[in-house]
Amino acid sequence: MPTAVVSDSNVSLPTDVTHGLPVFFAPLEVRIGGQVYADGVDIAPGDFYELLRSSAELPTTAAPSPGAFLDAIIRAGEGADEVVCLTISADLSAAHNAAAEAVRLAETQLPHLRVSLVDSRSAGAAQGLIALEAARLAASGASTSDVLARMDRRIGDTQFIGYLDTLYYLWRGGRVPRLFMWMGSVLKMKPILQLSAGRIGMVERPRTEAKALARLTAIAAERTGGRPTRVAVMHASEPGKAEMLAERLRSHLQIEELFITEFTPAIGAHTGPGLVGCAFHPVD
Repeated sequence: MPTAVVSDSNVSLPTDVTHGLPVFFAPLEVRIGGQVYADGVDIAPGDFYELLRSSAELPTTAAPSPGAFLDAIIRAGEGADEVVCLTISADLSAAHNAAAEAVRLAETQLPHLRVSLVDSRSAGAAQGLIALEAARLAASGASTSDVLARMDRRIGDTQFIGYLDTLYYLWRGGRVPRLFMWMGSVLKMKPILQLSAGRIGMVERPRTEAKALARLTAIAAERTGGRPTRVAVMHASEPGKAEMLAERLRSHLQIEELFITEFTPAIGAHTGPGLVGCAFHPVD
């Protein structure tokens, strides 16, 4: 086929959704308990969250190496004339720089293969939806220029919102002050976050889980405006809450497609268990 897609593994796409599509992944690394795991390869999300709860050690993550991206590009190029490499936002990870180095290596080692590098300005399920639509379009035989144009459109209109059960893991990683963590515990806040233009920001601070789920639904309904919508519901070791959110979204949005997936360990290492959210974009 004309085009194949490469992405880093933080997209958290279920294998049943990507089966048969020309999409290949470069795994991030997760270090915990003295072990190093290839994200999405060596450890399942459920096993990781159990390990996270019991470990006194703070997990760390690392971007895929240039070699990991190059390996994915080589595999993608075996069945395609051109490759599009999509990465997590350069503001959030060194993965984009690693992919850029891999592209330079590919130009030398695979001179017959054209590789285009794209910053998703996103992460997680939002990046996953962008990669998924690009891979589906590539599978239909679309040209690389058409795939890139669709990616550009989806980068502009794919959103992610979610709430955290606790600020503890973000505090442990140095991402929020201790005062905020303490306030979150005392006030039982479930902060709602959004990912926009490559950066993470707080939207609201509801005090109960029920209110957080209601607000996620209302925000998604408002932002989609009744248009046909594709949705990915993501969770970190909270399948029941993810199902609750999915049912709410089905009742309030015009759903064209919805699937539920679990946060990859590379994201869960920073948020901890308990995060529930959704990514969405309009369907043409």
